[in-house]
Amino acid sequence: MEKNTSSSSQKNSRIAKNTIFLFVRSIITIAVALYTSRVVLSALGVEDFGIFVAVGSVVAMFSSISGSLSSAVSRFITYELGRGSEGKLSSVFSSSLLLQILLSICLFFLILLIGGWFLNSKMNIPEGSLSAANWVLLSTAITFAIGMITVSYQAMLIAHERMKAFAYIGLVDVFLKLGVALLLTIATVDKLKLYTVLLTLISLVIFTIYYFYCRYNFTSSRFKFVWDINLLKEMFGFTGWAFFSSSVAIINTQGINILMNLHFGVLTNAARGVSTQVENALNQLISNLTVAMNPQITKSYAAGEKSYMHQLICSGSKFSYFLALFFIVPLFIEAETVLNLWLKEVPEYATVFLKLTLLTMLPQVMAGILFTAAMATGNIRRYALIVNAVSVTVFLFAWALYLNGYPPETAYLVHLVIRVLLIAIRLQLLKSMIGLNPFLYFKSVILVIIPVTFIAFVIPLTILLLPIPDSFWRVVVVTLLAASTTAFTVAAIGLTAREKVFVREKIALLRNKFMRLQRDA
Repeated sequence: MEKNTSSSSQKNSRIAKNTIFLFVRSIITIAVALYTSRVVLSALGVEDFGIFVAVGSVVAMFSSISGSLSSAVSRFITYELGRGSEGKLSSVFSSSLLLQILLSICLFFLILLIGGWFLNSKMNIPEGSLSAANWVLLSTAITFAIGMITVSYQAMLIAHERMKAFAYIGLVDVFLKLGVALLLTIATVDKLKLYTVLLTLISLVIFTIYYFYCRYNFTSSRFKFVWDINLLKEMFGFTGWAFFSSSVAIINTQGINILMNLHFGVLTNAARGVSTQVENALNQLISNLTVAMNPQITKSYAAGEKSYMHQLICSGSKFSYFLALFFIVPLFIEAETVLNLWLKEVPEYATVFLKLTLLTMLPQVMAGILFTAAMATGNIRRYALIVNAVSVTVFLFAWALYLNGYPPETAYLVHLVIRVLLIAIRLQLLKSMIGLNPFLYFKSVILVIIPVTFIAFVIPLTILLLPIPDSFWRVVVVTLLAASTTAFTVAAIGLTAREKVFVREKIALLRNKFMRLQRDA
């Protein structure tokens, strides 16, 4: 018993340290990425930015294959690490890399053929911009292919829980993109073409870093030709359903981008692009806790530690949700002011899109942990079929409503309702898959987050009743009030006694690390 307790403590400590690395990285990444978006939007202009978002949506429709492969590779690598099978791990890595190289070549040409046809014959692109749009398609397709090959190396690094290296590589990526954005402000050539070409070069640099890091640190990441039919069949079987899940997610995001382009034009794409920039930045920050927990959830399942797995699922869902509240509450309240301070030119619909995006994120932050738990089993056929059959109705309802003259924001409202419904469906499915009790989850997670959410929103909203004009300082006041209200409410009613001890220990760990860095300096 003492050994198990010690083992759990070590695992929790590893999760905490990894989360700290990723959290610090994400704070920097968000600040730099949001400033980069401001510079890019200003340099390109609303119309060219809208073209970039719209054409990128065409390529993203194909990225479901890349996303599904990433999920499959991460799951198989982590599972073999949990079993301690080094030989099988090498075979999994080499097989996945070979598949991704072949698929990246095939998909590159498929994107140019199908995507090129759709872009030139169906999409709503302003006159005189079609040449630049085709250039965006080519550069984005190359970036997509490079990203597919990078997946295996990134999955290897995450599975080994090298989050410090993962964080540093992410910072290199975001600062390179900042450099590109600043270059656009002084460039005299076609800025849209230059931007997409430089983004492609950045993806090549990031791949090179991952390649050499993994090759130097993990012997199992050195490629060797492997054609294990049984392993490939197992991976393809898993990937097929993961591909189905990723395809529906892409339809509900990039597919709606295309619907908006067809019904409302590129200016609406620009507004959606702005809200997506904020969503991506927040998702990157919030999902870092999930990234740190994902390997432990999968390894716990592989080791047969179901009780610890269930504990991680419940705690991870709450921590992710509470972390989201810290950022979503003040952003929701001050969305219009923040956008005006952030951007020189705010596209129409950007404010309402951003507010609705923030609301749809709240149920989704919990879904990531639940999906990881399902993937750990390696048998996600029924889960994927039911969840995605419900999820795809977002696109179908949005399409039908747009055809009947409903406004652009309708898709977000549909998305919010479906995401809330899917939480209940996921829990019922996980009951039969891993023995997770839906009532336990409802009691320890749902019944806790509802009052916390209500208090976290209501108290900061009272600021709007006071005669304080829109300004940077009002944003600061609302942010501080929202953060303190959320922190107090989470501490008072959001965490169990064990979770409070865990948080205090990790805050002390972070403080000690900071003090040690100061002494060393």
